[in-house]
Amino acid sequence: MSLFRDVMDINRGFYEGGKRTGTNQDFWNANTDFENTASPDRDTMRARARWLHENNAIMANIDATIVRNSVGNGFTFQSKTGKENIDKQIEALWAEFIKPINCDVTRRQHFGDMQSLILSQRMCDGEIVIKKHLTGKKNNPFQIQLIEADRFDVSYKVRVDNSNVLSSVDGIELNTLGAPQNYVFREGLMSSVKVPASEVIHYFRMDNRATQYRGLSEYKQAIVDLRNFAGYQTSTLKSARARASVAYAIETTNVGGHIGALTGNKPEENDPIYDINGVMVHYLNKGEVMHQFDPTIKGTEYGEFVRSCVRLIAVARKVSYELAFRDYSQVNFSSARASFIQDHKRFNNEQWHLVTYVLNPLFEDFLDANVMAGNIKGLGVSAYFLNKTEFCQPRWVAPAREWVDPLKDINAIQKEIDMGITTISEVAAARGKDLEDVISERVKENKMLKDAGILTKEEANA
Repeated sequence: MSLFRDVMDINRGFYEGGKRTGTNQDFWNANTDFENTASPDRDTMRARARWLHENNAIMANIDATIVRNSVGNGFTFQSKTGKENIDKQIEALWAEFIKPINCDVTRRQHFGDMQSLILSQRMCDGEIVIKKHLTGKKNNPFQIQLIEADRFDVSYKVRVDNSNVLSSVDGIELNTLGAPQNYVFREGLMSSVKVPASEVIHYFRMDNRATQYRGLSEYKQAIVDLRNFAGYQTSTLKSARARASVAYAIETTNVGGHIGALTGNKPEENDPIYDINGVMVHYLNKGEVMHQFDPTIKGTEYGEFVRSCVRLIAVARKVSYELAFRDYSQVNFSSARASFIQDHKRFNNEQWHLVTYVLNPLFEDFLDANVMAGNIKGLGVSAYFLNKTEFCQPRWVAPAREWVDPLKDINAIQKEIDMGITTISEVAAARGKDLEDVISERVKENKMLKDAGILTKEEANA
C-alpha cells in the first residue's frame, strides 16, 4: 500500500521534468492531437502577431530582412529541358505570366511581390492559401489568388458520407488516410464554399508535430517577450520624460505671496515670476522644500534590458541578434561573419521551402495549362503528359547575397574552386546569376572590346 501511495504521489518522480510542484504547476499538460491543442489559440496569436508586426519595429525589421534576403524581387526562372526551342517558349510564357495583369486574379501584384507577401504572411499569420484558377483563355490560361487564414471556416463540421467517411480539422476535410481532400472557406457571414485540395496550395511550415494541418504564427515564442519589452520601454520613456520636466521652485517668506511686496517695488514689479527661460516656476508655501529629480537614467540597466529582450526575440525567430537589431558595435569581424553564416542558413532554408512547396507546384500547373491551351509549339498534349518530368524542369535563381568582406570572400571562394569543392555555377547562383548568362555576356563584351580595338584582360596578360 505504501508503494502504491509513493507511485501516486504527484510530487515524486524519477524524472525531474515530470514532477508536479508549486513552481511548475502552470505547465499545460496536453497529450492530444496537435490541432486540438493549437486550435483554441491560433486566431488569438495571429491577431496579436499582426498587431506586433505593425507596431513593433524590431519584429517588422526581422521579417523584412528575411524576405529581402530570401526572396528579394522574386526568384528568376529558367527552363532547363535541354531543348532550346521549348525552353525559349516556356521562358517567354513565364515572362508574360508574372505580370500583375496576368498572374493575379485581382490584377494588382507582380509575381515577385506576391512571393514576398506569401513568405511575409506565412511568418506573421502562420499560413496563407494560394488558390489556382484555370481561366480557359488561350493567352492567359492560369492565374492565382491569395487567400488569408481568416477565410477558413473553422465552424464547418463534416457530414458523414457512408461511401467515404471523412473528418474535418478547422475548415479542412480529410479523407480516411488523413490527407486533405477539400478546403472550406467562408463567403460572407452565413455561407461557405468548398474547394478541392488539388486547386489549393496551403502554405505553412509543418515543424511542430505530425498531426499538424494548419499553420501557427511564427511569432508564437516571442509574443510575450515583445509585449513585456514594449511595456517596459513605454514606462521607462514616460519616467524619463517626467524627470526631464523639472521646474524651478522658489520659497518665500512673503505672506502676501508676491515677490517685492516687502521691498517697496512698483506694483508691476510685484507680480510673481511665472517662468524662467520657458520653464514653469512654482511657488511653495513657507516651510515646503522641493527636491530636484535627476533627469537621467542611472547605470546601464535600460540598455542591458533592451539587448537581453532583443536577444530573446532573435532566438525565438531563429535569427542572429545582429540581424534583429542591426547592432554590430559589440562584435568583431569573425563574430559578424559567424552571424552572417547562420542567418544565411536560415535564408537558404526559406528559399528551399518556398521553391519546394510553392514555386515548383505552381510552375507545374502553369505549364500544364499552357500545354493544354496549345501555347507551346512542337509540344503536344499527349507527348507532354507521357514525359512530363522531361519538360517540367524549372530552375529558380535566388537573389544575390552580399559579402561581409568582398576581398576575403572572393579569395576563399577561389580556393574552394581550385580545390574542387564548389563550382563556378554554384558561385554564380549565390550571386543571383546564371553561369550561362554570365558567359554569354562576357562573350559579347569581349567582342565589343575587340571591335573597338581594346585589349581584353586575358589578351593584356598574354
